[in-house]
Amino acid sequence: MMSDAGAGEAAEAIVTKALRVLREYPLCDNCLGRMFALLGRGMTNAERGKALKTLIVMELHRRIRGGDNEAKILLRELAPRLRPVVDTLYRELFGEEPGAEECYICGRGLDALIDTAAREAVEKLMRSNVSSFLVAARIPPDMRSREDEIKTSLGLQYGENIGAEVKREVSKRIQQTLGLRPDFEHPDVLVEVDLASWSVRAQYLPLLIAGRYWKLARRVSQSIWVTRDWERRYPFSVEDGLALLSELLDGRDTILHGAGREDADVRMLGTGRPFIVEVKEAKRRTIKIHTMDIALNRHAYGLVEYKLASRARRSDVASVKGVDSRHSKIYKALVVVDKPVSEEGLSELERFFTRRSIKQRTPRRVRHRRPDIVRERIVFSVKTRRLGEKVFEALINAEGGLYIKELVSGDDGDTEPSFASVLGVRAYCAELDVVAVIDGERL
Repeated sequence: MMSDAGAGEAAEAIVTKALRVLREYPLCDNCLGRMFALLGRGMTNAERGKALKTLIVMELHRRIRGGDNEAKILLRELAPRLRPVVDTLYRELFGEEPGAEECYICGRGLDALIDTAAREAVEKLMRSNVSSFLVAARIPPDMRSREDEIKTSLGLQYGENIGAEVKREVSKRIQQTLGLRPDFEHPDVLVEVDLASWSVRAQYLPLLIAGRYWKLARRVSQSIWVTRDWERRYPFSVEDGLALLSELLDGRDTILHGAGREDADVRMLGTGRPFIVEVKEAKRRTIKIHTMDIALNRHAYGLVEYKLASRARRSDVASVKGVDSRHSKIYKALVVVDKPVSEEGLSELERFFTRRSIKQRTPRRVRHRRPDIVRERIVFSVKTRRLGEKVFEALINAEGGLYIKELVSGDDGDTEPSFASVLGVRAYCAELDVVAVIDGERL
């Protein structure tokens, strides 16, 4: 156990170091305390700095009472940097008020800034409905430089940086006032304290929600489709329905991230298509998913059905967008041909398209907006049902990224093999539905 003498020497060393700091630089309580932030627990830097200044004043007063004139001169010299703890003693000794100096690091007094920033942040967050937050601090480079200068020149090894103090203290006040929880990975709102402009900004981060949709009608696009003449190509889209979330969640805009897409004239049935909807600057975040589901499905009744599942993360967006290449899909196609097709012909079609590799050039109909490449995809299986001499239904299990309409028609030879080439007919996909999205690992 450390002796009383040893403890006294350690405390004296800290006070001596603090005195040396103040002889070189005028610092507010916060900035002085921050130079020793790693020493002691349960104190703010403001309390730590005030305690150090108090001990310095007490030590100088002790020496003055003992007749040390140099201590009196030093007290008079340092008084502007020891306020307010020195004020009463200074008036007693010199019969006047001590002068004042701005803090070398923060200029105005960091504790007042933290109080002001915390009040502004609370006022902003009270107008929203969030459950988590994170505080960020923008520190001017010259302020960081002045702080580093002191630590380096005086060999201070127990300090922390000003940004850490601002973030911690503002965060504590928000927690105490509003009961919100800090979230360092996925906060609802980012509170940014700017020490250059002495301002506070609340940045509401996007709210991401995962779900699935079913497109029940044809002539419904996935995203809003506007022509070059600024007219809508289709009256409704999957994205239109989700735009209601901006109103429900008090957001600015919505973005749909889908696991691939189907053509506007293709229905999405069966298991539905996975998606993540991103609501920009959502300020109302405690609405239950079930409530949002009801509102969305009432709004898009008969056209699109939505099923929201849970909140998602930014990393999930890339995962969902990759679903189209990792998964297979099952399609139901209504095929019309120009010559009669027998049951035997359809049986041969099924046999042929069993784990069959397809080489497909980007279809002509989308080549203006897609890279013109030749892709290779697999058709895992085809099951058919003859509906008439020149009409049949095909259930197609194929790898994601294969254009099914062109698999049927051949696209004038740009897709090989095709239903048309195998049957020796001209073939047309009259109707197409997606009935399932299947995990490729289960094939």
